[in-house]
Amino acid sequence: MGFSTRSLKRAVLLNLLVPVFVLAGAIAFGGYYVIANVVETAHDRLLDGSLMAIAERLAVEDGEVTVDMPQVALGMLETKAQDNVYYLVTSEKVPITGYADLPLSRMKQATPNQPVHWDDRYRDQAVRLAAVARRIHGVEAPVIVAVAETRLARNQLREEMLRDLGLAEAALMVLIGVLAWLSVERGLRPLADLSQQIDTRAVADWRDLRPLDLSAVPQEALAPANAMNALFARLQTATDMLRRFTADASHQMRTPLAVVRMHVDLLRREAAQSEMSKQAISEIHKGAERLERLIAQLLALARADESTITLITLASVDLAEIIERIVAEFVVNLPHDIQISCHLDERPLVVQSDGSLLSEVLGNLLDNAIKYSGPALHLAIRLSRDHAHALITVEDNGPGIAESERTKVFQRFYRVPNGTGASGSGLGLAIVKVLADLLSAEIVLDQSVELGGLRAILKIPLNNED
Repeated sequence: MGFSTRSLKRAVLLNLLVPVFVLAGAIAFGGYYVIANVVETAHDRLLDGSLMAIAERLAVEDGEVTVDMPQVALGMLETKAQDNVYYLVTSEKVPITGYADLPLSRMKQATPNQPVHWDDRYRDQAVRLAAVARRIHGVEAPVIVAVAETRLARNQLREEMLRDLGLAEAALMVLIGVLAWLSVERGLRPLADLSQQIDTRAVADWRDLRPLDLSAVPQEALAPANAMNALFARLQTATDMLRRFTADASHQMRTPLAVVRMHVDLLRREAAQSEMSKQAISEIHKGAERLERLIAQLLALARADESTITLITLASVDLAEIIERIVAEFVVNLPHDIQISCHLDERPLVVQSDGSLLSEVLGNLLDNAIKYSGPALHLAIRLSRDHAHALITVEDNGPGIAESERTKVFQRFYRVPNGTGASGSGLGLAIVKVLADLLSAEIVLDQSVELGGLRAILKIPLNNED
């Protein structure tokens, strides 16, 4: 897994908790031996107490060793575990009292008056033995006193202490884990807030290039955050330069063309012209018009591209008013053989959008229909709505567009093959598509049922309150 897919929070938590868990394991491992040693030592002392209580009652009567067994000697070894207790008092391998077969193999290296402890098996049970060799006045050989007990109480106590240790460590690990998680969460909160800033901006409008607020960003994260702000600043500068270029280009390109068209119009008014001159001037006039329209479309496309990286202003706009204004602008210059019908089924129909961009979309749809439909054009524009969208429909009686070509015409500079032969740049519907996407609208092309030509439907989302 690459670093880019790693979680910083997870990495910090692992770096904190892995050493803690390793230490906890070491403590548990060491605790086992400490507990085992404590349990053995405590019970061995009880064995020693029992052993010494018996050894203190050794006596010699008539040359023979006797022992007055105290009740407390074996009573102190009684436990809830019901361990079995065995004892033996012997001299020169001659049992005096007790269990004669109790194993005393370790007593060969015993030091007199020093208790010896060892583990052994007796009657198929694990036992712990303690023994001491005592010299008694009047007896040549040392007297050995041994006490043994089974290991039930020892094992039970050791298991209880280990269980308590395990539970305590588990609770401590959980507490440490929770505290570590809370600490890391709090420590990384400024980064989460910074991420939230970016996410909120992306959802609201990803074209917002204002600098991020770094007042709460920790010093360790300032470098990438400052780099991001620097990137935003460079993007804003580039956007401003593009905006200025578009404005300057619009003025610098259109002014010479206007001069050319003005002089062409003057030449056309001159009466003394040959047919060849009239045709040449007419071609110049048409070429100037095409060039002017191409420049307008290129500038519109540049503005559309610019709008994809800059903020657009959304406002309440009445689609009926926009349609009436754009249609009125087109009607002025239309030939007499073109019929336009306008049906505003919903009026007013208000949406949150950008009026200038919507005007550009509608203007390009009308221009495209007029340009490619040929003579005797019938153009119908309708405003309606469904449950979620406002619908602007533009349909004509032209040749239409084949279904296989309808997605391609949204590509820049693409023109339908075997068309009407009308001049065009192939940018009109590309501009419509870019602006529709920018406005969160949808453009759909199909065949007009009423007129037989192309039908373009612009679907604009309605306001929530609508």
